[in-house]
Amino acid sequence: MNPKEAVVISCQAVSAEIENIAPPNITTRVLEFGLHNHPNKLNQRLRECLDEIEQEGRYQFALFAYGLCSNGVVGLKPRSVKVVIPKVDDCISLFLGSRKKYVEQLRRDPGTFYLTKGWIDYGETPLAIYNQDVPWTKKYSQEQIRWIARETIRNYTRVALIETGAYDISSYEEFARKTADVFGLKYELLPGSLDLLKRLLYGPWDNDFVVVEPGTEITKEMFL
Repeated sequence: MNPKEAVVISCQAVSAEIENIAPPNITTRVLEFGLHNHPNKLNQRLRECLDEIEQEGRYQFALFAYGLCSNGVVGLKPRSVKVVIPKVDDCISLFLGSRKKYVEQLRRDPGTFYLTKGWIDYGETPLAIYNQDVPWTKKYSQEQIRWIARETIRNYTRVALIETGAYDISSYEEFARKTADVFGLKYELLPGSLDLLKRLLYGPWDNDFVVVEPGTEITKEMFL
């Protein structure tokens, strides 16, 4: 695949990792993290993005740095490009390097709240809510906000920062440790991997990927 023939559609959550490994002459489009809070809006925005790409008529491949993501990719139907998406439920598998590694962590400690640079920079994390660093929290009292923050993480037992090697994690580790301390959870630094994202960008697209030819609609079953 010639990188000039491909475009990458990435969530902000994964943008640092993509930037670290992408070939210099590949086009990348980054969509806002907050769309994950509204799966229908995410689906609509991905449809619009795919349509915009096809209207340009410059690309043969659309590489989605997403997973199934609450069915956000379901229903996409390319007309003229080949679509490639990692066969994972969400971006945690992308950061860990495979769905298998995610399942291993899920079995080991199902109550894990995962953090990465993207989640800390762009997501509404419990600690950001607790500290009233999220705009909508300003209309509530400190007591109300801290209750909301504790409720969002009430069912978790572990905070895990995933180290993908794409950036200096020192400030992010400080944030993750503080999250664990504030909410009384255990903390762990997990080794990540860029392997799955590298294969998305460079191939091969094997059984770890959903590969959709023009005219084929993406279904949830493709990710099972």
